[in-house]
Amino acid sequence: MANYVLVHGAWHGGWCWNKVTPLLRQAGADVFVPTLTGLGERAHLNDRLNPLDITLDVHIQDVVQMMRYEGLKDVVLVGHAYAGMVITGVAEVCPELISHMVYLNGVIPSDGESMVDQLIPVRGEEFASWVRREIESGNGFLPAPASAEEVGRRWGITDPGDLAWVGANVTPQPAAAMASPVSMGNPKAKAIPKNFVGGGESGFDSVAERARQAGWGVYPVDSGHDTMITHARELTDILLKIGNE
Repeated sequence: MANYVLVHGAWHGGWCWNKVTPLLRQAGADVFVPTLTGLGERAHLNDRLNPLDITLDVHIQDVVQMMRYEGLKDVVLVGHAYAGMVITGVAEVCPELISHMVYLNGVIPSDGESMVDQLIPVRGEEFASWVRREIESGNGFLPAPASAEEVGRRWGITDPGDLAWVGANVTPQPAAAMASPVSMGNPKAKAIPKNFVGGGESGFDSVAERARQAGWGVYPVDSGHDTMITHARELTDILLKIGNE
C-alpha cells in the first residue's frame, strides 16, 4: 500500500484532512498530513519569524524534510489549491520518493510562476487584486475569512457544522509564500505520473483541461473548492484508485 502525503492549501492546516485520513487508514494506507510553517497549529511561529522569510521554499522543505525523516517512499503526494505550488517544488527536490502526484483543485504552475500568477484564472480578478494589494502594501499575512458566510462563499462549504469547524481553524496565510516563484526543470519530476481532481468550480475548469491535454488522469468531482471536507468519501475512493495503479 502506498504512503499518502496530503498537503493543505492556503489558510488551512493539516487538520483539514480529518475526514479523509481515517478513511484512507481504514483501507490500510499510511497517511501523513504535514502543516506548513506559519499555518494551523504552527501559526504560533508567526510571532517569532519574519513573515518575509516564510516563502514557498520553506513550505517545500516542510514536506521534503517530513518525507525524508519518516523514511517515506512510494508516496502519493496530494496538494490542495496553493499546495499545487508546494508539491510541484517537492517533486523537483526528491522525485525518487514519489510514485504519483495529485492536484486537488490545485494550481499547476509553469517554471518561474508564483501562486499570485495563478489567481485570476482560478479565483477571479477581484480576489486576485485583493491578494496583490495586500502583498504590495507590505502585509506579512493575508487575513483568514472572518465569517461563516465568507468561508462558505470562498470554499463551497454549506454544512453548518463544517462551516463552524473550518471557520474556527483557518489562520492567516503567509503572503511571501503566495508571491514566491517555483523553480522547475528536473526531468525525473516531469516523469512522475500526475492527476487532477477537480470540483465543480468554473475557475478550475481550465486547469482540468490543461491536465487532460497533458495526458494526466482527470477525476471530476461535483464539489466546491474544499473537496476533502465536503466529499471526503468520494475523494478517498479516487486517491485509493490512484495509489493502486
